[in-house]
Amino acid sequence: FLILCWTAFLFAQHEPQDLLGTKAQEFEFKDINGQIISSNSTQGKVVVLNFWYVGCKPCLKEMPELNRVFEKYAKNSDVVFISITLDNLERVEKKLSRYNIKYPIVVDGQEACKTFNVSAYPTNIVIDRNGNYHFRFTGGISGIGKLISASIEEALKR
Repeated sequence: FLILCWTAFLFAQHEPQDLLGTKAQEFEFKDINGQIISSNSTQGKVVVLNFWYVGCKPCLKEMPELNRVFEKYAKNSDVVFISITLDNLERVEKKLSRYNIKYPIVVDGQEACKTFNVSAYPTNIVIDRNGNYHFRFTGGISGIGKLISASIEEALKR
């Protein structure tokens, strides 16, 4: 486990940190409930993007932590969560009952991954109120919820 966490930490250090503080790409997603979530509809809000897929054990392992972070900010209209998976709806629905993902889910997210230059999973991104990259982390690590929560708090102050 320690080796896995250390590997995730080392890998995360190779993230494109030079993106931090730069403008995030424009986006428009439709979640599994038919809701449209876009860079226009989230203007002035903090946006949390979680990229994952069903066969990724570290992705599934972080779901309970991410649910807790989502619940913490669920009543805050200035924070928007979006879960983006590579899988189709059928595969995701099979996992929903077990993992109970509470935030909006976008399926077939290959284009979204290209848009945000995501090629390893899980990847979590926080975009600040000004539409700039504030946080980006790739790899499964215990405590990701605390990192994301702290990043949200910082981004809300901007």
